Amino acid sequence: MKKKISFYAYHFCICLSFLVLPYLLSSQTSIIRIPDILHNGHDRTYFSVYVGLLVFFYVNYYYFIPKLYFSNKKTLYFVLLFVFLIVLLFTSHFFDKPDIDLFNIERMARPKPIHPPGPKPGFGPGPMQKPNEHFNTVLIYLIGVLTSLFLSINTRLQHVERDKMQAEISLLKAQINPHFLFNTLNSIYALAIRKDNRTADAIVQLSELMRYIIRDAHDDTIALDKELNYIHNYIELQRSRLGNTVAIGYDAPEGHFEKKITPLLLISFIENAFKHGVNPDENSEIRIQILINDTTLQLLVFNKKVSSVQTEKGMGLQNTMERLERLYPDKYDLEITETKESYTTVLTLEL
Repeated sequence: MKKKISFYAYHFCICLSFLVLPYLLSSQTSIIRIPDILHNGHDRTYFSVYVGLLVFFYVNYYYFIPKLYFSNKKTLYFVLLFVFLIVLLFTSHFFDKPDIDLFNIERMARPKPIHPPGPKPGFGPGPMQKPNEHFNTVLIYLIGVLTSLFLSINTRLQHVERDKMQAEISLLKAQINPHFLFNTLNSIYALAIRKDNRTADAIVQLSELMRYIIRDAHDDTIALDKELNYIHNYIELQRSRLGNTVAIGYDAPEGHFEKKITPLLLISFIENAFKHGVNPDENSEIRIQILINDTTLQLLVFNKKVSSVQTEKGMGLQNTMERLERLYPDKYDLEITETKESYTTVLTLEL
């Protein structure tokens, strides 16, 4: 409600300023001169033309441009612009009569006195006065047309860019979810092959993970507690699959956090460590640490390099980097350190 009131108040002030513009500094005795619309032809002209321009601006901005210009009806649009210009010029010509008194019909009906050739007193050379006023009307009209077109096109481009960004983010999420599901199902498959007693628990953990993905991960932001619980379930699932073949260290704060975060933003870095840092025949080690303070979250993921059949960079990690750039511009710092023996990722994020 407050936004609507401020919106209408803003437009009212703009319109009022536009209407009084011709009368500013037009008097030698005051800053603004009170217009005499009833008896002064020039005041009538200014007022009628400027009111017409205001009406045209809003009709053009809210109706003509979206309904005609953006709907491939440009010919009809420009015809209407020309017709409206003719109406403005006719209005300017009709009202700009110094001898017209809107409340004195008899005076209006009297024939005009015949003046000898020469300049009209108080109005400068006759042949030049009217074309100059018409030129001003056309100039202001063209400014109004171009301004409304510029604002409409700019607004439309902003909407298109925002819709494009939302579509790309939704696509990135859709790519991450099947990627994670594929890896997790492989983990449970490995447990089932070994007839491990933890297979049932792993399936329960997977169901909780998928419930989170289906129910909560489509929101723009999610409670940080839920995201941390999701990561915890994922790591426990990996512990069940890998057993004692990998040294897994996980440290994260416990408690209730009121902060929010974009869902599925951290998991790709953790998932990438398990993807490229696990080999039962080698000394595998993965360390994950999450630190949280009042304003920032820091994620540290370390894994020793091992021989792996999967050497390409995961799609989920690439997409997460793109999401960081789009959703947290200038609010994150990502450091990736790669040596011959290890791979370390440190992500610092402003919440």
